[in-house]
Amino acid sequence: MKHFLVVLLPLFTLVYAQLQFSNPVMCSNEVSEWWGTGDGCIGANNEIYEAWTHTGFANSDGGIYFAASYDTNRTWSSDITIHYCDPSWVHAECSGPKLATTGDTVYCLYWLRPEHATLEYHLYCSRSDNRGANWNIFDVSITGSQYAGSPRGLDVAIGPDKAVNLVFSTSQSYFQEKTYFCRSTNGGISFSGPMLLPFDPANTQTFQPSMTISNDGRIFIVVTCRRQTSYYLYLVVSNDSGRTFDTTNLTSVLGVGYYPIIRIGAQDKLYLCYETANNEVKVSSSTDGGSTWQTPTLLVNDNFGWDFNAQDTRLLFAYNDESTWELYYRYSDDGGLTWTNPSRVWQTWPFPGDWLTVDLDIRNDLATISMHPEPGNVEAQYCSHAFWAPGIVELKTELSLIQSELFVTPNPFKTQTVFNLANPTNQPLNISIYNSMGRLVRELEIKDRVVWNGCDENSKRLPAGVYLCQITGLKPVRVVLSK
Repeated sequence: MKHFLVVLLPLFTLVYAQLQFSNPVMCSNEVSEWWGTGDGCIGANNEIYEAWTHTGFANSDGGIYFAASYDTNRTWSSDITIHYCDPSWVHAECSGPKLATTGDTVYCLYWLRPEHATLEYHLYCSRSDNRGANWNIFDVSITGSQYAGSPRGLDVAIGPDKAVNLVFSTSQSYFQEKTYFCRSTNGGISFSGPMLLPFDPANTQTFQPSMTISNDGRIFIVVTCRRQTSYYLYLVVSNDSGRTFDTTNLTSVLGVGYYPIIRIGAQDKLYLCYETANNEVKVSSSTDGGSTWQTPTLLVNDNFGWDFNAQDTRLLFAYNDESTWELYYRYSDDGGLTWTNPSRVWQTWPFPGDWLTVDLDIRNDLATISMHPEPGNVEAQYCSHAFWAPGIVELKTELSLIQSELFVTPNPFKTQTVFNLANPTNQPLNISIYNSMGRLVRELEIKDRVVWNGCDENSKRLPAGVYLCQITGLKPVRVVLSK
């Protein structure tokens, strides 16, 4: 029996949010005299964390420094030294910090060249359990002497099991970079022995790794490989928490690439951004775990330093223009189907120098750009932010006669409601639930019926309001969550 209802069908239009980044705020009370790098990330409650290399003035008293903002970039905590290089260490040097967060815990992974070492850098991990206020420094080298060398890349990601996953590239001799994977299941106190990632043995170099992890725990790593004078993009995937990896050469599909960045969005869609041999930056996507990739989209054809990040269907790209030394950005609200034209981050360029390193993050309704510029010969860490809540805006309703294929009862509801399919299926379908701003908040599988308790993917109770429930190919249904 067919079911028909006369309903008020909401009409929705996808609109772009107008991102407006704040003026850059200096995160640190410390400035350096030598070029360094920084990294930034956003915490679960919109905390903003920054870590950077501090070299000091005319001495070796630098190290890895950290600061946090708990009021969205208005004020910053006093500088905290994560790892300090003693001035008596003649050759000590820190570099390449990377941050990752889960709940109130913040991790920082970084390279350290210890006292009197020559070219051997070691990887260390530090952890804070109170949103960066205090740090535990684990003075045990992750790399050990066997894997120490010149740093050629580092990335870290927290999996759904809360394990700290680490990928890094190091070189003990010229043109012999290798890429390793290891993980910690005890909060960064110790890591598994670094495992050499499997690549074509003819590749003499593998470096510049980037990593992301799906909601079901699959690990995706992309690296640049060099064979004689040719460069290739390789993807390695693990379905068993990093015990084994499958390897795919992406170059035949995407072309030659450097500095790859891989990120994951809604429904585990992969995004890969990379730089070509012609100084272009392109982005491609995959909806099947990296087996097939879309034709790459050109983001910019001339740059000097860039970064890319993704969250649900929001993609953000920023780059330092090679001709003007000004920072530009482009973004997409629809998973990369369309992109805005390049826009200057600030109408008035705030830094008189160059060598701007850029780092991006997106989480919740917040996007940040972290910068480590060199205005003259004095450097510091800066942060700029924008609120980003794009999505589906309800414009009007109209009276329609439609076939009801998805039923929701009760509606409105307080504690739970039940989705029922008029025509049950053998293969499960996905119900995507969006809030009033068009943000995907929950996905459910249904064959016949499924219960929704009004919570998001993290089992957090959602606020009262109207939610749009959509199964691909069926009419959307509005559900009202009451207080």
